[in-house]
Amino acid sequence: MNQRALSLPDFSARGPTAASWIPRHALGWLLAAQLALIAPHVQRLPIWIALAWLICACWRVRVFQGRWSLPRGPVKALAGAAGFAGIYFSYGNWFGLEPTVALLIAGFSFKLAEASRRRDAYLLLFLGYFVALTEFLFEQGVGIVLYMLLPLLLLTTALLALQQREPLRFSLRPLRAASALSAQALPLMLLLFLVFPRLAPLWQVPLPGAGGATTGISDRLAPGDIAQLSQSDALAFRAHFAAAPPPRADLYWRALVFEVFDGRAWQAAAGGDRPLRASAGDDLPGPVLDYEVYLEPTRQRWLFALQRPLPADAKTLLTADYRLLAPDAVYEKFLYRVRSYPAALQEVELSEARRRFNLRLPANNNPRSREWALRLRAESVSDGEFIARVLAEFRRQSFVYTLKPPPLGANGIDAFLFGTRRGFCEHYAASFAFLMRAAGVPARVVVGYQGGEINPRNGTVLLHQFDAHAWVEVWLPGRGWLRIDPTAAVAPERIEKGLDSAVDAAEFLEQTPFSAQRYRRLGWLNDLRLRLDAVNYWWTRWVLNYRGDTQGEVLQTLLGDINSLRVGMLLLGGGALALGLLALVLLARDGAPRRPPEQRLYRRFCRRLARRGYPRPAGMAPRDYARWVLAQQPRWRAVAEVTDVFEALSYRPLQPAQRRLLLKTMARALQAV
Repeated sequence: MNQRALSLPDFSARGPTAASWIPRHALGWLLAAQLALIAPHVQRLPIWIALAWLICACWRVRVFQGRWSLPRGPVKALAGAAGFAGIYFSYGNWFGLEPTVALLIAGFSFKLAEASRRRDAYLLLFLGYFVALTEFLFEQGVGIVLYMLLPLLLLTTALLALQQREPLRFSLRPLRAASALSAQALPLMLLLFLVFPRLAPLWQVPLPGAGGATTGISDRLAPGDIAQLSQSDALAFRAHFAAAPPPRADLYWRALVFEVFDGRAWQAAAGGDRPLRASAGDDLPGPVLDYEVYLEPTRQRWLFALQRPLPADAKTLLTADYRLLAPDAVYEKFLYRVRSYPAALQEVELSEARRRFNLRLPANNNPRSREWALRLRAESVSDGEFIARVLAEFRRQSFVYTLKPPPLGANGIDAFLFGTRRGFCEHYAASFAFLMRAAGVPARVVVGYQGGEINPRNGTVLLHQFDAHAWVEVWLPGRGWLRIDPTAAVAPERIEKGLDSAVDAAEFLEQTPFSAQRYRRLGWLNDLRLRLDAVNYWWTRWVLNYRGDTQGEVLQTLLGDINSLRVGMLLLGGGALALGLLALVLLARDGAPRRPPEQRLYRRFCRRLARRGYPRPAGMAPRDYARWVLAQQPRWRAVAEVTDVFEALSYRPLQPAQRRLLLKTMARALQAV
């Protein structure tokens, strides 16, 4: 068997014919597209899926080289069963977004090993476009959008390569053609994005979001929960104020109110989400804050707002304890507008039943803390003085604000106040609320975020997960619920400057050492981070949120009165303009086919001789033209060399390596003319 036969894949008699094999250059572009598609998913996939794709890719290359055969039926069945089993053991089930996407990518990888026909390549390419869409179920930022242009371009390149005659060597022609097609489709795509209405999908996909204390606040607060959360630099939400934002110390973003204490953890009371019938026109005193919030997916209904909020749009609900709720769980970026009255009072009148409920404590729990609270209250003339004395004790005694508090026992409040005295915000909030209730002052714990980083590039306030915070609200007669933050008594720098100023530098984001947040003191890096965030904010505001009112405002600016006739005219006119520009570009090109490289070099050779006064007469053969020039300039030996090489390239059968060598020789000889 000759060497040529050895280089072909080992197909059976029932296998594909040579005309139906996947061409070499198309297979190369397909492998590159698969690598680019799977790369962004690696961070969330089990590592064995990435290894499986690598094995399948190597197997397919070896099949192409004729060294291995295609996998047989038993091997494929075993791989499929192993894939299903691996997904189950990695995720615990086969249902849900993450395992479904992982199963799709695993099948996408396994199919590569057995792909032998062009129709298999088409199936892989169409699956590739679907896999590209799945990335946007997890991320929709401008960075990932720009990156996904690469695998889409590679998929289109592979699709075009399947339609072209295989070149003798690697060629970028399919890539150039795919780039041109994509550029031609861009104007029409932008027009459809601008005009076509954003329709809600016919299905609801539960996007990944805050499912625990490492990615978002929880509906239950126990010692250590927020300390764990503060090791994450993930963005929680952005806020943009109509005027200048308030001082950092006044930015308390309420989300959850916990009124039930079981001796260890605080949680919300049943029925706490009942709506409050409040009008946006309520006559509330004090300054007004108008702002809009861009919330990241949380998988929860709760929203974030400053003190005494009123919804500024119909898609948010106000609860009886002055919190905001979304109509449904937030599975994608969510924009809502709020108007807050930070000086307004909350629930000035408290019923006796509500008062008893907010004084409830477990029996025979934390006796030392109860005794201390009763003694301090007896030494105070009013509830206000008692609160001040407790805060003074927090300041006076050796309490430490830390992200690494020691574990607490059964009587956690006693162990914290009289033992460890080392804790995070939830330790101080829980212990302070316990002392208040033990002394007869109604109290509850509030969880949300505090502070925020102002981006000077666009004025937005950035709230990250490490800004999560817990504080206390106490009820006083005639004043309603008042915010008291015991953390401010122990670590005031946490409230005024942020978490990184209140804890040791080694503790801040210790679990994410490569976070840009840890290096905010490096001016150039911090400026780059804020610039990128400003771009992401613009992307969220005008691209991801381009729907409903926003789209209506843009179209009204362009068209004035919005009606079907004007929208149709915009579509037809914009489409005609885009197609007309494309037609002009195509017509402006030279309609003649592209000349071979040797002809282009010879035409350049003739132009050079013409500039020297020896133009080539029409119809004169190359050999006769060379003799005529040499008869007048015998020393121009390069003329004969260029002509000899040109004739060899034009008329002799040559191998690709010989052609490349002669083209280089012709180019060097041309420089000597």
